Amino acid sequence: MESHETSVRKRRNRDHHNSKNGCLQCKARKVKVCIAVPCASEYRAYSPSALQCDEEKPKCRSCTRRATPCTYTKNIGLNQLARAAQVIAPYNKPEQGLAFVAAPYNHGGFMPNENNALLANSPLPMAPPSPLALNMAHLELLHHFIAVTSEALGVETISRQIWKLKIPQIALSHDFLMHSILAVAALHIAHLGSEQRKSYWERAAMHQDRAVQLQQEAMANPSQDNADALFSFSLLVIYFAFASLKALGSQDSEEPLAGAVQCISMLRGIRYVVPPIQQWVEEGPLAQLLSFHPGDIKSNHSFNDPDTDRYFQRFLVLCSTNSDMNTTHEFEDIEQYAAAASTLRASFLKAESVADGELKTPPIWQWACRLAPEFLQRLGKLHPIPLVLVAHWCVILAQIRQYWWIQGWVDHTMGQIQENLPRGNHEWLEWPMRKIQEQRDDWARGGDEIESS
Repeated sequence: MESHETSVRKRRNRDHHNSKNGCLQCKARKVKVCIAVPCASEYRAYSPSALQCDEEKPKCRSCTRRATPCTYTKNIGLNQLARAAQVIAPYNKPEQGLAFVAAPYNHGGFMPNENNALLANSPLPMAPPSPLALNMAHLELLHHFIAVTSEALGVETISRQIWKLKIPQIALSHDFLMHSILAVAALHIAHLGSEQRKSYWERAAMHQDRAVQLQQEAMANPSQDNADALFSFSLLVIYFAFASLKALGSQDSEEPLAGAVQCISMLRGIRYVVPPIQQWVEEGPLAQLLSFHPGDIKSNHSFNDPDTDRYFQRFLVLCSTNSDMNTTHEFEDIEQYAAAASTLRASFLKAESVADGELKTPPIWQWACRLAPEFLQRLGKLHPIPLVLVAHWCVILAQIRQYWWIQGWVDHTMGQIQENLPRGNHEWLEWPMRKIQEQRDDWARGGDEIESS
């Protein structure tokens, strides 16, 4: 005669049947899918953990306990199931190729697009990722930006606080700004000498490409909601342009001065980004950073050093007359060169009143912001006067050599100018080269004094 325990075990085996209609998530986890039909007297023997997928609609108990989406689909194939498993699996590996672009994660959930390899040509309605899914590669870059990179962007304490706290908070609502933050952070990690430098350069380029694409869409509809994000992006893209010179292969560009042209182009872009949103930015938390925006920097003052004052008088004459260095001999070019030289002189006057290493942004950026597009064309074609003007601008940039994103940029650009300026015009490189060397020597002496103190 069989025991009571054996009888209960047999009844349990009879009181359920296998099913292929469980949810995708349970199937992806490869759990048993069963429907239990316990007797009333035996109901307590079935704990919730014992029931794998109970096929309860709209959400089974297993997915409810795990706080994951629950999706039911009939006639699902193995390939579709594999795709579902990839979507719901927590993502904690670094990006490869364009994986992030293909499957962006917006704050509203998983957003499919035409490039998404997981969703292309698939009739399967894909479930959004689990609220518990993490992308460690992105979190690594965001953490580095907040903890380290933000301290190396702002000149003033209040500016550094904005980069550390406010701008990352704004980026939580604007994907293009978040991508830009991650791009700059990746460049910074590469600059610090990571063993995976090439990988970080690639990740920086990937995030920046995506940031530019999304920013263009946002810029088509500027509003109070995205004004701060657009303005922050316009600043980050400048840091990226300067810092990317160190990226793999960028120093071997086929076009000389390509890096200088790119950086000046990014600076000129501020003139077009800021005006539509300036009023909103002035009323918001980023008003402190509006000093980046080109303002009136004309100055009638003289330099403290009479020799410097006389030099710039000669320099203005060179740029505003139809000299042999003006290879086009066009009146429009003479006007542009004269205006560029006058604005550059004003920038030097402003920079002269600031201690070395403490120069703030207006004198650095405003000269480049005001240049005409034709100037960039002449610079790209290696015309002498634009080359000499950029060489003089490098003297101002050398005053902020302590910032990681510009380290090496001045020396690299000056080297290219020397190579491409006709030998007969090299006398106009003597002054900027001497000033840059003096600053380098002063900086070295300052470092020795700090070490010996």
